[in-house]
Amino acid sequence: MRVRFVKHFLLGIFAIGAVSVSGQSINDAIQAYNNAATVYKQDPEKALKDIQSALQIAEQLGEEGAETKQKCEELIPTIYFQAAMAKYKAKDLQATLDNLEKAEEAAIKYNDGAVKSRVEKTMPKLYNVLGNNLFKENKFEEAITNYGKAIKLDPNFIDPYLGTALAYEGLNNEEKMVEFLDLTIDMGGKANDATNVEKAKTKGKAYFLKKADEARNANKLNDVVKLLDMALKYDGDDYDIYRLMTINYSKLERWSDAIEYGNKALELVKGTAEDKAELYFLIAGAYHKLNKISDACAAYKNAAFGTFKPNADYQIQQLKCQ
Repeated sequence: MRVRFVKHFLLGIFAIGAVSVSGQSINDAIQAYNNAATVYKQDPEKALKDIQSALQIAEQLGEEGAETKQKCEELIPTIYFQAAMAKYKAKDLQATLDNLEKAEEAAIKYNDGAVKSRVEKTMPKLYNVLGNNLFKENKFEEAITNYGKAIKLDPNFIDPYLGTALAYEGLNNEEKMVEFLDLTIDMGGKANDATNVEKAKTKGKAYFLKKADEARNANKLNDVVKLLDMALKYDGDDYDIYRLMTINYSKLERWSDAIEYGNKALELVKGTAEDKAELYFLIAGAYHKLNKISDACAAYKNAAFGTFKPNADYQIQQLKCQ
């Protein structure tokens, strides 16, 4: 439709043969516009040069070039968007984003809602991809910058929250990592993005279990229970974490805590009485230290299975359990 319009327009003006003070006529403006409209899908960079030339001539012609000027302005946002897509196909993400920004600026300037909407949907995803690429290169700060741009453009886009968390882990910034893991879980829950929520929980749990193991190897038991408690934040139904908490609270002689976490582990453990024997034995020992003999006896009896049976039977005998 645009090309047809311009051809008719060209024929009408050609008869007049108007020429601007610079020696360029409306015919030149129309020809440059037609060139841009014809090639912008195949060669958007050339189309940009042609459309800018057409626009410049039309503006110099004043009222005579007003209609051509309007047609140029209508096409400019689309050409920039097409240029962005060409750069994307060439895998030049930064140039893609640069052209998308220009497309958005032009869309706002020339009131092109369709192009503006397309840009708004595309840019956050591309900034996230750029962030991912930088992350893979261990350029964590640059990755965070691009994730931040994606979030700014679309606060409900969950992927860059998780990407930011992982990048902060790469920078050994635990506080910010946790902040963005929690944001991923919170925002992802609201957006029904179960995949990213699960990834964030898995990452948080694995991170703090690893830190807890390092603290255990260094015999820093107070740190162990703090780190295990952080792991529970990301998976409150993991029996083994509660079991480890029970063991470490027993080593710290925090008997009430050992009983609390041991009972929670018992609620979650699946298996036979023999599988539960370790927990009962730990709980029994905590009750014994608190001088709650009847509770200790009951727990020792439940612990009298498998490898724990000899020690449990011995304690039952020593306490003269009924």
